[in-house]
Amino acid sequence: PRLSFVVGFAVAVGIGLFSWRLRKQPQVPTSSLLRLQRIVHEQNATIVTLQQAIVDARRRKRATNVVKKEDEEAIEAKEDEEAIEPPPPTPPPKAQEEGDASSPPPRDDDASSEAFRDHRILGLSSRELAETPMDEMVKHYGPARGGGSCEADFGNGLIDRWRARGEPFCNASISCYLVKQTAHAGNGDNLCLLRKAAINFRDFSGPAPAEYFERYVASRHQQQHSKLRYSKGTLTADCEPVPSRWQAKFFPGWNVNWFNAFEKTKGPLSSECDVVEDKRTLIVERDTFANFFHNSEDFFNALIALAILRWPVRDLQILITDLYPKGPFWPMWETVFHDGLNKTTTPPLTAFEVAKKYGSKTVCFERAAIAILGAAAPVTVARHDTKCSRSAIVRAYADFVVAKLGLANATRYARPQTPRKRVVVTFTARRSASEWPEKRFCDSENSFFKCERLGHLGVRSLGRSVKNDAAVVRALKSLERQRFSNGADVVVHDVDYSTLSFQDQIKTDLDTDVMVGPHGAGLLHNIFMPDRGALVELFIDSSAANRHFHNFATWQGRAYFSKTLPNPVPTTDLLNLVSSAISSIDLSKHY
Repeated sequence: PRLSFVVGFAVAVGIGLFSWRLRKQPQVPTSSLLRLQRIVHEQNATIVTLQQAIVDARRRKRATNVVKKEDEEAIEAKEDEEAIEPPPPTPPPKAQEEGDASSPPPRDDDASSEAFRDHRILGLSSRELAETPMDEMVKHYGPARGGGSCEADFGNGLIDRWRARGEPFCNASISCYLVKQTAHAGNGDNLCLLRKAAINFRDFSGPAPAEYFERYVASRHQQQHSKLRYSKGTLTADCEPVPSRWQAKFFPGWNVNWFNAFEKTKGPLSSECDVVEDKRTLIVERDTFANFFHNSEDFFNALIALAILRWPVRDLQILITDLYPKGPFWPMWETVFHDGLNKTTTPPLTAFEVAKKYGSKTVCFERAAIAILGAAAPVTVARHDTKCSRSAIVRAYADFVVAKLGLANATRYARPQTPRKRVVVTFTARRSASEWPEKRFCDSENSFFKCERLGHLGVRSLGRSVKNDAAVVRALKSLERQRFSNGADVVVHDVDYSTLSFQDQIKTDLDTDVMVGPHGAGLLHNIFMPDRGALVELFIDSSAANRHFHNFATWQGRAYFSKTLPNPVPTTDLLNLVSSAISSIDLSKHY
């Protein structure tokens, strides 16, 4: 530390003297400015070199002391982590060509600029979205409001707390980040980082997937049959597990399958590698594949994992190791969490595609993370009303999804000309029937879900469907002729999200001021609405137990209205509730 201080002080004095000499000149030549930039760059490089020398000196000192092996590995892992993933240097600004697809939305208008200051991610170019570490993007969204444990549970504080819990579970080869979330049962929720470890995906190439699929069908779609119990030796590393940490209770849910699959190598790991993957890899077993709320557990956890590890999506490889087909929300993996700029990066792979790529080969990973269990997502853990608002995790996630889908220019923040008094009310209809997702997304040629075994599935009846759906839509349409105290000009849209592509669903959210619908997964779409938006949740058919959508609305910082209603829904009660939501909107801003 003293050496760093001396070097830093000397650099500061040198730059100050050089700047003073420049100011004595009548004009500053461009060459002098470039020379100054080179000096600063060289001195920064010197500081980094000296800091690394200090780290090396500490390690040599440790080697001469008698330290318990477990404690020594913990210290080394923490110091090595800083060297492995240091914050990247800020690249020099470079001009972008007009019409470049990676350009951020224009922000010349004062109102638009103000909006983008609160939604930093929407202003990033495609390259910046890919190359900026996730934690840096989330930090722009500031602390959660509400006091108490709000920041530690739903803000950057949770990410920092999770990262601080990193410890070696198997020497330096497997480090895990085990955190106990507020009000969550169990022994903690885990993210594990593999460094110099190997996985053999032979179980996917054998008879097990077909056997598990048959159980899935026979059990009427029990999700545990979509996750393989890996055979011993699937996960290997040249390390000794730390007994106090390497325990099944610290691997919740189906992540325990990785614990049971571990086996120490019989020799050096390098002698067992058939394939070496040097790209960052995120290994995910999805909670499900066709429910927007439960799918989003894994999406939020992916963002949190990248933030904990300080990883960008640049060069990120994603392996989905459940047996499900791709499903309706595959664009989240294929577009949002995939580096579309680097054509050499493998697109996200399903377990079926993993089997085709690797077969029975042993794959050695330089850096691979086993993702957080879906049900352990902080947005799922909180089933009760929270007092917290403006969660950095929720707000950054929403903007990241919009930006990576290429929809930043479709937001109100990028369109200051949007009429302020125009208020769009979107009714998220839950129509009475639809095709079973297993049958809709099965693929006999490219997935483990064989269509010929799903012929018995017909039309799926949905719960919590409004019985007087047509009357409700007519009643909502009458709001277009009503006058409101804030001067709102109402436009009502009746939308069945199941008929839209995922991108079109998000586009609908971006132009919705009041979202109305019965309790259900589709109400998660409220997080993509403009800031001034409001959510109206209808509790019908005994559905008021979980308070997830109240929380999502408040975590995003928007108004929330709800009412328990009989079904058929009394239209007068509904109109009073929606009218209150419309009147609450601050129309001084278009967003």
